[in-house]
This record gives sequence, C-alpha cells and structure tokens, in this order.
Amino acid sequence: MKVLKYSKKLLIAAIPIVAFFVLWQIGASFAPRGVLSSPTKIAAAMWTEFLRTKPAMNMGGLTFLQHTTRSIFRIVKGFALAGSVGIVFGFVLGTFFKPLEKLLLPFFQVCEKLNPFAIIPVFMIIFGIGEQEKVAIVFWAAIWPVLFNTQAGAKSVDASLIKAARTMGASRFKLFTGVILPYTLPSVFTGLKLGIRVAFFMIIAAELAGATSGIGWFYIQQKVAYKLALVYGSILFITLLAIIFNALFTRLEKHFLKWKEGVFK
Repeated sequence: MKVLKYSKKLLIAAIPIVAFFVLWQIGASFAPRGVLSSPTKIAAAMWTEFLRTKPAMNMGGLTFLQHTTRSIFRIVKGFALAGSVGIVFGFVLGTFFKPLEKLLLPFFQVCEKLNPFAIIPVFMIIFGIGEQEKVAIVFWAAIWPVLFNTQAGAKSVDASLIKAARTMGASRFKLFTGVILPYTLPSVFTGLKLGIRVAFFMIIAAELAGATSGIGWFYIQQKVAYKLALVYGSILFITLLAIIFNALFTRLEKHFLKWKEGVFK
C-alpha cells in the first residue's frame, strides 16, 4: 500500500516535467535552425558523451565523465568547508555568544550581499587561477545560507524549553545537545540544501574563466564549437546533479528528524 501511494505521488510529480519536455520537443521543430535543440537530440548527444572512453579533440584530454568528476570534487571540497564553518558560526552567533553576534553579524550580512559573480576576479587575484580559486568561490557562495539559517534556527528556540532545561540543572553542553541542536536541525538542513544548490551553479561560473576542466569549461567548449545539443545538455546535467544532491540532503533530513515526524502522528 505504501509503495502504491509513493508510486502515485511520483507519477503525479512527473506529469508537468514530461509535459514540459514534450512541449520543448514540439517547439524545437518549429524554431529556426541553430536556435533550439530538441530534447531527443540533447539526450542522444549526452549519451554519446557518457559512453565516450577516449577524449574528443577539443576536450582538454578528458572525457565528459572526467570533467564531471573534477567539478563534483571541487563542489564537495568547497561545500564541506562552507557547511562546517557555516554551522559552527551559526550556532556561535545564535546561542550563548551575544557580544560576538553584535560584532560579527553585521559584517557577515554585508559580506553576504556581495555578488559572488562580481568578485570572482578578486578570488583569481588572491588564489590564482587553479583549484583553490574554484573551491574558494564555492565556499563563499555556499556558506551564507548555511550560516544564516543555522543562526536563525538557534535564535528561534523556544525560550520556555531553555528555561525548563536550566531549571533541571542542565549544563550549557547538555542544553545545546538536548534542546538547541535538535530544535535547530530543520533550519540547518534548510541552509545546507540552499547551499548545495548555490554551489552547483557557482562552479559553472568559476569554471567559465581560467579553467581547463570541469562542466563549466565543457559548456564553454561546446558553445564555441556551436554544438547546441551539448550546450543545452550540460546545463540540464548540472541542474540534474543539483537536484540529486538536494534529494540526498532531504533523505538525510528525514533520517535525522524522525523524532519530529513522530510527534505529529
């Protein structure tokens, strides 16, 4: 019964996606040549790239899967650092350190407003054109949703719960692990899911300039060669990767927040 219910939900969710690609396929047949590639051509071109075992002439000595691996590795490094630092600072600013919150929060809010696309040249100057620069760009873009969501979640903990825990003699550590952390976890996961989406789109921007590998570089090469199917395909592929990673965090969220689901049953 549960499988049937899940299948029905999945089918309903798939209807607008299928309709979108059907309309795209029809629209591509009417569009001027060289403007829009059809989903079937995109799928065929991308499948060829997936199966390719030897790099093509203009691929920098790497296959598409190797370019994908390079991009994912950069994302994982930058996002892991952003997640770790963002969660720590979020809890620090949202819990017991009011002077630090007053000192650092306005500065962080100003930093968050800086357009990451506009400051990519700054990262190039500081870190050079290489792996560190790309990881740093991902880190900068992904840290803010994690930090601010964690901080907001920690700040919103019900005061009566904290008072009750203190009345029972809970130490700061017990108060944090037993009350603040569980209460804040939904906000932490919201920040992580927002951060991973930003990370995937920022890696494309980071690889558009000063790169010799990655999906962003692959996209530029196909654009220069005017291979429309692969241009559209690379955009759809990075979007799909972002959706998959977001779904993984959603699964993790459900795993760690089983207690919350049980409360409302």
